[in-house]
Amino acid sequence: MSLKALTTAAALGVLGVGAAQADRDLSIYPAAQCAALWLGYSDYAARSHYLSVDPTDATRAAAFRAVALRLGTSPRADIDRYIADQRPLMETMVEAMIFGRDRQSADVFEALVETCKSFAKDHPETRKLS
Repeated sequence: MSLKALTTAAALGVLGVGAAQADRDLSIYPAAQCAALWLGYSDYAARSHYLSVDPTDATRAAAFRAVALRLGTSPRADIDRYIADQRPLMETMVEAMIFGRDRQSADVFEALVETCKSFAKDHPETRKLS
């Protein structure tokens, strides 16, 4: 499968899950989704010549996971499984955005980062994240 096809699938998956989960399950979206985003971003940075690894990415991911667990709208196992399932999709999206210069991936990334920033303001675990 091409990078473009993988990127499109990842972006559509993020958008579909976000819209479907937003009103029902805050532990999954946006909390766990934000954790997966920062883990995937960090994973790409670890193997990329275009980014440097930033230890605060792991800190952000852990903080969003902590919010997801505290909210408890899903069982811990579901939250962790969701993060694990989404993490490689986030890595693919970041790769497509940076290496492939894919506009759709950049748009999804930017929207998700804004969602995470907005959500973070309301929770003590994430409030002080930059």
